[in-house]
Amino acid sequence: MEHSRSTGRMGGRHAVVTGAARGIGRALALGLAAEGALVECLDVDEAGAAGTAELIRAASECAGSGYGVDLAEPGQVERVLAAITDERGPVDVLVTAAGGAAGDRTAFLDLTLPRWEEMQRRNVTTTFVTCSTFARHFAGQGAGSIVAISSMSAELGTANLSHYSAAKGAVRQLVRSMAVELAPHGVRVNAVAPGATRTPGNAEVLASLPADHPLISRTPLGRYAEAEELVGAVVYLASDEASFTTGTTIAVDGGYTVA
Repeated sequence: MEHSRSTGRMGGRHAVVTGAARGIGRALALGLAAEGALVECLDVDEAGAAGTAELIRAASECAGSGYGVDLAEPGQVERVLAAITDERGPVDVLVTAAGGAAGDRTAFLDLTLPRWEEMQRRNVTTTFVTCSTFARHFAGQGAGSIVAISSMSAELGTANLSHYSAAKGAVRQLVRSMAVELAPHGVRVNAVAPGATRTPGNAEVLASLPADHPLISRTPLGRYAEAEELVGAVVYLASDEASFTTGTTIAVDGGYTVA
């Protein structure tokens, strides 16, 4: 089955979103579909990924399938890409939203090697494996757009999140290097760096923080982001509107990193 819808800024595009089972990844998958893209949903949580695909399907015809996949395992990612292309044709856009801190706030002096390695696997290894697999696909067709989800923590020294900040910093540098190497193949690579963003997984924690907490008091716009507020930046970078944009990171952080 080929995707034929042409309306919206992503009309006619075939997109894959990782980390699509919930939170930011789910919001981005829904947002890309709303702009006309046929969206495939990948996550280690297969039921969650399928649930996102069902939400898209309920709103429009722009749903592919939900796939359960360990994004740090090249063989699994390659098999899913092959299944997607066999079923619905070439992919045009990859959005890597899998990752996050998963609530693991650990003081540096208490940080163990297993915790460090798990954080890198969750954020850097999954991004590398997914991007390298899809980049070969994009290079083969001479076109493609990759949008990675980084974090404002890539720019900041954050107490109790040194392992997460290092991981997201690595993602940002990976994006820059991929952009240089993949440009001759017609592939653009960019990133979006969210600030503190409310999701179903962290809403309770954020609600418990005092009004003078730095995540609010140091943010010029004075609030957290909603996951849906990241959609515009991702759609821009993924679409032809950003045809001369590669290697950049757009901060969607309410001004936190410039305050």
